Amino acid sequence: SSGINAEYGQTNLRMSDDALPDEMVETFYSFHNSLKSVEEILEPYLSMPLDEMYDFLSPIEQAKSELITAYTVNSLYWAFLTSQGAKLEDHPLKKEMERIQMYMRKVKLLESSLKGVRPPTGHNPPVHQQIDKYAAARFIKRGLHKEKSLAERLKEEKEPDSSSKD
Repeated sequence: SSGINAEYGQTNLRMSDDALPDEMVETFYSFHNSLKSVEEILEPYLSMPLDEMYDFLSPIEQAKSELITAYTVNSLYWAFLTSQGAKLEDHPLKKEMERIQMYMRKVKLLESSLKGVRPPTGHNPPVHQQIDKYAAARFIKRGLHKEKSLAERLKEEKEPDSSSKD
């Protein structure tokens, strides 16, 4: 039987024409190349035991590594469940991924504070930050006061115009 034959690296893939529709063959090979790239990137990390690798990492880097690993495993499981048609809106996995993301934000905040830089801002502020209501009220009052004085100045500018028309 005729087949599609493509060689990528050391892997020789051969499929019959009826194994995959033609429009999916290119997608499959692209996915295969992406996996090869990931394997090449991860090879240094996978070649040594985790405890030896941790000897070279700072505690922050260790925490980031653990969080990335947990998030990756959960993401892969999420993709698997999705491919099986599972409804994940109320699944415990969603809450677990949110928890991991919260810890990722905390580590990022800690890392930036250790570097002495301002923490990154984004759509998800760190959990421990709260709005100082009294300070916000002071800012608003002062802003309104300035607006009032601006309004008064505008009124004063208009008054001489009305007196000159008389």
